[in-house]
Amino acid sequence: MDLTSPNIFEIPSWSRISNPIHYWNNNGTRLIVTVGDSWTYGDSLGKTRVRDGVDDEKYRLSHVYGKLLAEKLKSDWMNIALPGGSNTLMLTWLRDYLAMFNSTDRVTCVITLTESGRHEDLRLIDRDLVTQQAVLEKILSETYAQVTWLRLQYPSVKFVVAHNFTDSIQDFAVEKSWLEVMLGKKIQNGTHIVVSEHIAQMNYEERFPDVLDIMTKAVDRLNLLDNCDYCCNQDSRHPLEEGHAMWAEYLLTQI
Repeated sequence: MDLTSPNIFEIPSWSRISNPIHYWNNNGTRLIVTVGDSWTYGDSLGKTRVRDGVDDEKYRLSHVYGKLLAEKLKSDWMNIALPGGSNTLMLTWLRDYLAMFNSTDRVTCVITLTESGRHEDLRLIDRDLVTQQAVLEKILSETYAQVTWLRLQYPSVKFVVAHNFTDSIQDFAVEKSWLEVMLGKKIQNGTHIVVSEHIAQMNYEERFPDVLDIMTKAVDRLNLLDNCDYCCNQDSRHPLEEGHAMWAEYLLTQI
């Protein structure tokens, strides 16, 4: 199996891209793997607009934080990122990718988690729980359990786990989220989902009594994103060039 092939994974039918995999050979002695959603993909860098089917690929891949990390670390780089993807999917892809290696020595994986409750995450909804907040925290706990499994399965791999614009629930991820790095302040208040369509999807089968509270938190978080100097004003407010540079610098302190 060619570990650099763009056809390693089956892409969901709803995806607007066909290239979630990118490999850069820097003749390094280590490999850094960056995993995430549209923020890790580099949507909105240059002329890239995934929603419109536009990919400014060369510019995007030279300014996304994974490339900046690889340059600083003088390592090879694999980016595994699906715009709109769920945490469940990104970790499943990472699991399958690591299973292809003969040896995982000298591999570092940076996982930048997105909001809980997207697509495959919906299968983890526990209807015995009374509130949507409790469900979201349970889904996030399941996400952390996936990472814990990876850590036990691949003890030679260094895993760095972070969040982009939502909050952690325990001392599991790095201290700051990407948005906190860009804002220069702590904002954690239990916000685990932000995109309205995903909030609605979680309430299709049965409406949670605290859905309005969840929506209020989401709007507050979007307001923070809208007022961040280093984010664009489209979709999930993707970071611009300086935002990627800031995130790369922060992650260097965690690797």
